[in-house]
Amino acid sequence: MAKVKVGLVGVYAGNFDLEAAERGYQDSIRGLQKLAQELDFELVAIPKGLGDVESCIAARKELEAKGVDFLLLQLSAFAAGEIVAVFADMGVRLGLWGVPEPAETGMLRLNSLCGVNLYAAILGTYLSERKVKFKWFFGRPEDELFQNRFRPTVAALKAIKALDGAKFANIGGTPEGYYDVYWNDGRLRSKFNVIVRRHELSEVFAIADKLSDAEVSKVAKEIMEEVPSKDITEREFKKLARVYMAFERIIKDNEYTGVAIACWPQFQAAYGLAACTTLGRLNEKGYIAACEGDIPSAVSMAIMKYMGEGKPVLMDLSKFDTQDDSILFWHCGVGHPSWGEKCIQCPHSILKLPDETGKIKGAPAAYEMVFKPGLVTLMRLTDGGNRLLLVTGEVLKVQKPSVLGTRGWVGNLKLNGEEKISALEFTNTVLVNGFEHHFPLARGDLSEAILEFAAWLDIQPLAKVPYRNYLQVRAW
Repeated sequence: MAKVKVGLVGVYAGNFDLEAAERGYQDSIRGLQKLAQELDFELVAIPKGLGDVESCIAARKELEAKGVDFLLLQLSAFAAGEIVAVFADMGVRLGLWGVPEPAETGMLRLNSLCGVNLYAAILGTYLSERKVKFKWFFGRPEDELFQNRFRPTVAALKAIKALDGAKFANIGGTPEGYYDVYWNDGRLRSKFNVIVRRHELSEVFAIADKLSDAEVSKVAKEIMEEVPSKDITEREFKKLARVYMAFERIIKDNEYTGVAIACWPQFQAAYGLAACTTLGRLNEKGYIAACEGDIPSAVSMAIMKYMGEGKPVLMDLSKFDTQDDSILFWHCGVGHPSWGEKCIQCPHSILKLPDETGKIKGAPAAYEMVFKPGLVTLMRLTDGGNRLLLVTGEVLKVQKPSVLGTRGWVGNLKLNGEEKISALEFTNTVLVNGFEHHFPLARGDLSEAILEFAAWLDIQPLAKVPYRNYLQVRAW
């Protein structure tokens, strides 16, 4: 994926200390160059500060030619109000950056914060019809305040850029009756500029059957050695290797950002396997693969992946506990080994098939594991991408009893990064809103980056629906 390009322009006016302003701007360039290496973005900096409209117009053309995704307009010192109008016309996301005074006493040498206030007010009043979104920043590049505001911006921009023009694929449709995960291609494309294509499972199986025994044996050996297994035969591992390689080839050949696979029941009937470990291994290797043909979940997983916390997992809501305010997230076996403790590959606990001898047993293969403790973020798009559910929590260090599959009890729940939400309120919010039954999870707390992503793209985070005993209806 191409790196996010962050443009930088410093501006100032003649009534203030221009030498101090220019020194500060050069320090800012050097500081952002260090951050660019750390946060993996490309910095496109105008080499010297600017003080007039004509030079700003020339700088704007240069930045446009280089295709910047975000512009940091630094008020290296107070500057003319006309300048912000020049950059408001660029059509890119905008940051207004103020810097501290070089001295606490004596002459006011920069008046930078006042300049940021002026530019924000011009955008909010005089130029309000242009609907230019902007975010303010303050401090030097090494300052905690600046970095705490800048890091989620870069993470959000990475996800926005990754989705722009991204291709996703639905493979095999969706399981019969799973109407809630249906999606509208046009709405997703309008919102994120993503393209959704379709493949039949027969394409996967045709590719799988044509693979040579030698290459299949090599991958089967890798699969067998990566995770301990129980009650899976060598022949079954080779079949698992074939479908894994077929899915991987489709993803690579078509340059898909993510896929959503109809993992049951047609998959078992046609090929005699459960798709769980195959999807899990795809995610473990850095691809995005969602269960049950759920394209919006695949897009949601991709967003979190590109924010820096790779290998999201897709779960169901299985149980809530009002005693300790925890939620059991579960799926039948599609987790990734890096998420779990004592992960094993084993026959599926629900999907049954006859084995080589005709005996009915669990279909190969599923991951059996409990999540490792740690922070997690839940985020899924809904309403065609116009809304999302965002909850953070912690996988409990001491897990409570739970059914077989991939699962973890999650507590200390917070809605939209801040508001505590009980297990009952979470369940009520999901059900009253008629929210889809899939919940993508990623490691770490991504709430700030997701909320910024939502703000740039006009996505409304769902609000808490406090639990009541009477009938409640959603507000949208």
